[in-house]
Amino acid sequence: MRNAKQTADTPFHFLVIKCEGYTHNTAYQLPVAPSPNLPNMQSIYLYSSTCYFEGTDVSLGRGTDKPFQLYGHPSMPKDLFSFTPRSVPGAKNPPQLNKTCYGRDLSGEKIDITKPEWRKIRLEYLIDAYNLFPDKSKFFLKPNRENIQPQDYFFNKLTGNGLLMEQIIMGLSEDEIRKTWQPGLTAFKVIRKKYLLYEDFE
Repeated sequence: MRNAKQTADTPFHFLVIKCEGYTHNTAYQLPVAPSPNLPNMQSIYLYSSTCYFEGTDVSLGRGTDKPFQLYGHPSMPKDLFSFTPRSVPGAKNPPQLNKTCYGRDLSGEKIDITKPEWRKIRLEYLIDAYNLFPDKSKFFLKPNRENIQPQDYFFNKLTGNGLLMEQIIMGLSEDEIRKTWQPGLTAFKVIRKKYLLYEDFE
């Protein structure tokens, strides 16, 4: 058996084989649904924007045939789109189980990932839901314990810190929030550039 030093000194070689004809603008259709809650490409494309509802009291469509394509809550205006989460395989106990929720249906959105507006997290859904939610103090799920810190909120675990939650509560617009991201994104793109296998897009 090799000791730790011998293992650490052993060179490791690997070969990266690039995909012919692929660019970052290439749309890809998954041949197999990766999860019962990601049944089609509409759910998959919307996931990066609607998954943050997991940290709120809002249903994102788990327990329906359009998971991650819907968002709503029983307390939202009754003239909005309605749906009722049920217990189904992959979502035995979804948020707002058996309650009629009112909100938005995104299943008809014409998603085109070659367009810049679809290559980013769309904050409009979170901001819209927060504005529609009557009791703002209950929008973000609170941990059931005392002395809660910002990092204890599941929403903040999903976003990486407490800043986005704070900005939504403050009433900042999507554009205003995005501007606060720019310094970090610019620095990241510089680091990222030397590792890209395929031509980048702006």
